[in-house]
Amino acid sequence: MQKIKQRSPKQFSRKYAHWVLLAPSLLFLAMVMGYPLLRGLQLSFTETNSLTPTMSKGVGFKNYQNLFQSPGFVASLVVTIKYAVSSVVGALGLGLATALLMNRTAKGKYFIRAAITLPWAAPPIAVALIFTWMFNPQYGVINAGLHALKIVPKETHWLDSPTLALPSLVFVTVWMTFPLTSLILLAALQSVSKELYEAAKIDGAGTFNLFRYVTFPFMKPTIYVMTLLLSIWALRRFDLIWVLTQGGPVDSTTTMVVRLFRESFEFGNLGYGATIGTVGFVLSVLCTVFYFLAARRVEESTR
Repeated sequence: MQKIKQRSPKQFSRKYAHWVLLAPSLLFLAMVMGYPLLRGLQLSFTETNSLTPTMSKGVGFKNYQNLFQSPGFVASLVVTIKYAVSSVVGALGLGLATALLMNRTAKGKYFIRAAITLPWAAPPIAVALIFTWMFNPQYGVINAGLHALKIVPKETHWLDSPTLALPSLVFVTVWMTFPLTSLILLAALQSVSKELYEAAKIDGAGTFNLFRYVTFPFMKPTIYVMTLLLSIWALRRFDLIWVLTQGGPVDSTTTMVVRLFRESFEFGNLGYGATIGTVGFVLSVLCTVFYFLAARRVEESTR
């Protein structure tokens, strides 16, 4: 008969040591994130008023049914997607261009890197207040400068126009988020071996082919990570939008987060607001799943 191997206490402790070490962090996350998520999910199936939050009434999937049948929610979902896609593409494009430029710059590179982080380091509320003044149609510097170049007419209402408010908001968002993107992409650029560039140049590769076949493949994982982070940040951004436009004019900048705030705290519909929050959380999860699928495909292609 074969002897049954018994695990010693030392082997048992080694197997579960990492779980013991992770337990405090997992418990903290469960308290800070897990409970609010579950509470919000439970609240989305109720009719709860902010004046009487303890007197909630279960309504099943009625909130979700009303939500997806609401033209206002559909409009806010479209605005959210437009805002997220535009800000992510803008931040990635400008960040990549800035990273390529800084990678070629030798003189004053530390000063340039320090100066370019200032927009990211500035508080969003302060940035929104400054740009509110800069976009002012009467004495704003942006309006005055573009009018002097004969690009826009005098006293253009940037934040009060249904057609210009969202592009203005995207502009401020890109200005605030591209510095971090550029610094992270710059770190990825500098990790590429110089020997690969030299070998490609010997084979006759030009500037475009160097970037396409040498630089970009090494930067793909970093670009995917930044795309995920920028997307999640865009989906949940509230402070910048609220201070600049408060979702107006005519709901042209009303994202899902702004509508959640209005439904929950202005109209007092906590259950309906929790429903919007749950849908927004699902969108963030879908973005994360898409990232992992794309990252796995990149890993399989590089094997």
